[in-house]
Amino acid sequence: MGKRRFSEGTPPNQSVIILTNMDVSSNMATELPEKKERKIALVVVDVQRKFTGGSIPEKGSKDAIEVINKAAAMFRKSGRPVIFIYYDGPCHCAVYNKDDGDEYLHGIISDPRDILVHKEHMNSFKDTKLAEAVRECGCDSILLTGMVTQFCVLGTYFGAFEHNLSSYLLIGGTIATEDKYNDAAYVLCKTFTLEDVEENLRTTKITGTAKTCGCEYQRCGAAGH
Repeated sequence: MGKRRFSEGTPPNQSVIILTNMDVSSNMATELPEKKERKIALVVVDVQRKFTGGSIPEKGSKDAIEVINKAAAMFRKSGRPVIFIYYDGPCHCAVYNKDDGDEYLHGIISDPRDILVHKEHMNSFKDTKLAEAVRECGCDSILLTGMVTQFCVLGTYFGAFEHNLSSYLLIGGTIATEDKYNDAAYVLCKTFTLEDVEENLRTTKITGTAKTCGCEYQRCGAAGH
């Protein structure tokens, strides 16, 4: 719970909030679970070709795609949910003039067991059933990968807090228009490495299965659905 105090030189009507590693539920402060104890769903944001062609190469980032695929394979093997976020609107941050803009990046591996959530906003939680899908899978947190880091990935990262979900970024699994935005995001946000993922999947078990719900979220591994 945040502790309120006045800092030297702070005007009387402005207080400084010190955040501590506590959560408040039913007026009781409880310690947050450790990272390895989090029940995490993997969320892959907007890995569609229409976001490339400008600062991002048409094939995306080969290294990031490898990290995304490796993480997704680990989650599937452990029975954890892999959720693909699919943006239905036009792209405003790149110039891609081919007809296959809605298809996944070359090299992205999806699976029929994956969950697909359609969205129309930068924040993947806004006007979607993402939060419900995460909870129905028995998860309390999301691990974000995909693109574009400084736009939809971070928008979703902070949007999770409004739904009482914790969020993390997978280091090496996000794609930005410039590397400096990834570097800044990894400093600003809570993160996982692939090694952290491996430990979490080994030590923490979940129960739950997301139901189908029209086109808001569904089981669908087909690229460019």
